[in-house]
Amino acid sequence: MRHKFALVFVCLPLWIPVCLGQGKGTVHGNVFREPTMGLTYEFPEKFSPKLEAEIPIHDSTGREHMILALWDTPQRSGAPKMAFLYDTKQRSSDRTHDTIALAYIGETKRMWLGVKDVKIDGPTKFSEPSYEYWRLDLSAPSQVPRYNSVIVITLSDRRVLGIQANAPSQGELDDEVDSLARMRFDKSQKK
Repeated sequence: MRHKFALVFVCLPLWIPVCLGQGKGTVHGNVFREPTMGLTYEFPEKFSPKLEAEIPIHDSTGREHMILALWDTPQRSGAPKMAFLYDTKQRSSDRTHDTIALAYIGETKRMWLGVKDVKIDGPTKFSEPSYEYWRLDLSAPSQVPRYNSVIVITLSDRRVLGIQANAPSQGELDDEVDSLARMRFDKSQKK
């Protein structure tokens, strides 16, 4: 009896990832794939990636996963140019995709309201062939990096993919966000 009990604790950690359905992203060249979401993103070749296993995240709930971070240097140090956060909390079916995304964006916006010299633009809704997203831009002359975007995509299963992009200029920031047009999902995330 005691051995069976010990076997459960030894095997349980091996079963948890399967039970939770957490896929592990992979990178081949400059193509990132995340099987849980059916996500494929061909990121700009100038970026150096880190995957979830290489990125420390402090989420006591275990629901948020930093699945990809991209730097513009091979050393991959300092703040990433782009970071992809997968929030596995499934939202209520009585909420629309837009209200889910806007609530997520609203949390970020509230953090920056009242911060001296911060300019907030948005949120604004955009559409790609397999998904829609909301974008909030933040800029501050005294902050480094000076220009930031928060992108929120509500997935078809009512979970959220949040993307943060930052750059020293608005043009570079727009290029980073525009690169998301090369991101696609196996099935449409639109509702």
